[in-house]
Amino acid sequence: MKNWIPKKTLIIASSVAAGLSVAIYVLGLFLVNSEIAKIETYYGDSESKLGREKRVAAIKTASEAYKEEIDVLRNFFIEKGDEVKFIETIEEAANVSGLKFEISALDVKSDQPKSTKEDVVVRMNVEGGWQETMIFLEKIEKMTFGVLVREISLDAKSLGVWSGFIEFVVFRNK
Repeated sequence: MKNWIPKKTLIIASSVAAGLSVAIYVLGLFLVNSEIAKIETYYGDSESKLGREKRVAAIKTASEAYKEEIDVLRNFFIEKGDEVKFIETIEEAANVSGLKFEISALDVKSDQPKSTKEDVVVRMNVEGGWQETMIFLEKIEKMTFGVLVREISLDAKSLGVWSGFIEFVVFRNK
């Protein structure tokens, strides 16, 4: 037995067993790594879901705490479809002020395509006394909508009668 030489079949069987062992080890390593990756993903998702739930709860709490302020801000913009109500409000303010008026232009502009608001540009020709015109401007500025008086041009037509135009911008949700 001193010079024992393994037989060919024993070497082949040992080689196949060693190769099979290496293949099983690599396959097991791959499976374990993929399961670890799944667990890490689930853990990360659960943390992000928990974080999202906390943020949603904080936003709900803040929105309920500032409900009145949020409503005031929402009313700052006219809604799409409320343009008629807005025009009626302007006409009422002009009538109460005692001005003769005519809406000469109404234009909708959007500065940015992804913006949630649009600017409604209104141009009114007015005629009346100085005091009536100033009362009308004050009423426009105190409206519940967001109004920006952009341009005013008035000329004395006759004694105590002023004529010209007022251009202002109203903010509208898209």
